[in-house]
Amino acid sequence: MKKLLVLLSLSLFVVAISSCKKPPLPIIEEVENNGGGSGGEDEISPFVGSWNYTKINLTNGILEFMGNEIGTFEGTGSKIVGEVIISESPNVYSTEISFTADVDAMFFGQTQPQQIPVEKTTSTGTWTESGGNISLTDDNGNAIAVISSTSSKIVFTGNFANQLELGPNFLLDATSDVEFTIEK
Repeated sequence: MKKLLVLLSLSLFVVAISSCKKPPLPIIEEVENNGGGSGGEDEISPFVGSWNYTKINLTNGILEFMGNEIGTFEGTGSKIVGEVIISESPNVYSTEISFTADVDAMFFGQTQPQQIPVEKTTSTGTWTESGGNISLTDDNGNAIAVISSTSSKIVFTGNFANQLELGPNFLLDATSDVEFTIEK
């Protein structure tokens, strides 16, 4: 009986010692992260955020009256109010802008300065990023030509179309290429 009591005590002692052992610590291996981020977190694109319109250039302008070309113009934007909001997941953008087109119009060989107010316009679309460059597509599926893009400045092109009122019942159609600059 003594042997049985010793064996039983020894068994309880072994069980008690083994239950007091702490579980082994997990092995933490360092993983090399070539993406520059912090271990598995999704990185936010540098293009995401709010961008302000800072510069507008109007080039190759045509002035028409009743479908007939009567002059040309070049100019810049002033009194610019607007921004582009770029968001992620989903990758969409929205823009809102109004400005005054300060143009030098060439009518019949004479240059005349004109100011064309451009009412607020809005648009939306999607964007992608590849190789550090952004690509924009409007909601109609048309690609917007991006001339340059960095994390602080994007330059893209579009078209300008507006009417210039020179007097009662005398409206000119003004169209041109336009280059927009937005900055963070």
